[in-house]
Amino acid sequence: MRNIIIGDVHGCCDTLNRLIRLVAPASGDRLIFLGDLFDRGPDSYGVLETVMELEQRFGEDFILLRGNHEDYLLARRLTLQQRWVWDMVGRGATVRSFKSHGAKMEDARPWLEAHARLYYRGEGFQCVHAGLLVHPPEDNDRETLLHDHDVVRQNAYRGPLTVVGHIALPVPTYFPGDGETTAQLEYGVTAQLPDTGVICVDTGCGKGGQLTAMIIEGRRYRLECVL
Repeated sequence: MRNIIIGDVHGCCDTLNRLIRLVAPASGDRLIFLGDLFDRGPDSYGVLETVMELEQRFGEDFILLRGNHEDYLLARRLTLQQRWVWDMVGRGATVRSFKSHGAKMEDARPWLEAHARLYYRGEGFQCVHAGLLVHPPEDNDRETLLHDHDVVRQNAYRGPLTVVGHIALPVPTYFPGDGETTAQLEYGVTAQLPDTGVICVDTGCGKGGQLTAMIIEGRRYRLECVL
């Protein structure tokens, strides 16, 4: 089985569809989205349609994590500060995208509530949207899992290998947890999967960067991207 992990999409439907064609998920593969499907990019409505179709196709092998942008959308009440932050990070683009299709972004809530989860634990790796301080993921609070930046900024997590999005980087990067060293990872190269630390695969889609997929098969992985 291939585990195909897709970084933050941020409303870039054409980019997502091109990445899906590139990695060509097939029966028996598992698709894992790290969250932040919406906001910033021009076609959040199209992204929702695409991932809903993928969920129908892959069933239990479709995994969607709840990102901080889903967290804003699913919240029944936001503080003024939270609303201001959401506006600053692209809420308006999602409003316009859904409106152009005669819909409201709130229409996505039931599907997201039914499918978005806080973490995923696989064989030899695990995934959260933003960060974690301790292992296992369920021992972290929601703020850490959905909104935290320290897993990258402090580079202190040494637990089982965790794949994250959330923080846009120029290229996928490995953080071993020593507080000092990092390693930028190459695209198109098959490599040994680390046992511990963090790999961030948010590479700025919706901010002018690329959309990255990490393909894990056994103890090996490969990275692919589209602009």
